Amino acid sequence: MRYLTEYSAIEWLKLLPIQHALKQVRNDVWLAVYKNNRTSKLSQFLAENNHLANQNIALVIAFEQPWALNWLLQMATRNASDLTVLVFDNSRNDSKRSEIEQVCKRNKAPYLALPPNPTRHVNRSHGMAMTWVYHNVVRAINPRIFGFIDHDLIPVRKVSIADKFTDQPVYGLLNQNKFGFWSLWAGYCFFDYAGTRGKSINFLYDFSRDLDTGGRNWNSLYRDLDRRHLRVATSENVSMKVPSVENPRLVQFIDGNWLHIGGISYSYSSPENTEFFRGLENVFNKGSS
Repeated sequence: MRYLTEYSAIEWLKLLPIQHALKQVRNDVWLAVYKNNRTSKLSQFLAENNHLANQNIALVIAFEQPWALNWLLQMATRNASDLTVLVFDNSRNDSKRSEIEQVCKRNKAPYLALPPNPTRHVNRSHGMAMTWVYHNVVRAINPRIFGFIDHDLIPVRKVSIADKFTDQPVYGLLNQNKFGFWSLWAGYCFFDYAGTRGKSINFLYDFSRDLDTGGRNWNSLYRDLDRRHLRVATSENVSMKVPSVENPRLVQFIDGNWLHIGGISYSYSSPENTEFFRGLENVFNKGSS
């Protein structure tokens, strides 16, 4: 939440600081309870992955899309040699959780089902899941670099994360607004773990600053960084065509190598959207064979 001195007189007349404060307290209470929930398989998961200390890890919050996750894991094996991908299942549907677990087993990717998430708010659910993973897994593993990638962000070409950290503590796709606040997009954000150790890490949104998921890290991580001297990821929309769909579509690529499907977990995602991207999956899989 913004500092009280950062609110205008008009915002005070509208009682906006009070509204923001109440919502933040509510979110913090929910997060505090959720963060302390423990899944019965957490200890086993940590024991099986303690070899990742001082390594680079990518954390995926999976949500009810086994096919997209399967494509991500297959491509990560081929193209992300400096990253180990760990999957954390935030699905609400038990059958989807079972499918996603099987996908991880087939791809030999570490899998952990998260505790049931109490909220149905998309941003809040995602931010709470990310925060749970940081406090219960990342801190225990003690990696060199850790980051979050969306479950529909596919490394279709060779990628490297370690070379982004030669002279800066964070890297990802920038979310910046007209008020001067910024954060890294929750779907592609990486951090030097040493730079987060001992800090209050919170991946919830901060709508008072117009920052989406991960924006609550403004005070603890981003505020003291000089944005002008940070290298950040690029985003480009590229027109692509697949044989099974008549018209080409614009597809988002991050850093030229990560294909972002986008929107597949939402109700407005159409069968045509899935058909198009499954067609792209075939195209890129053939190109990698």
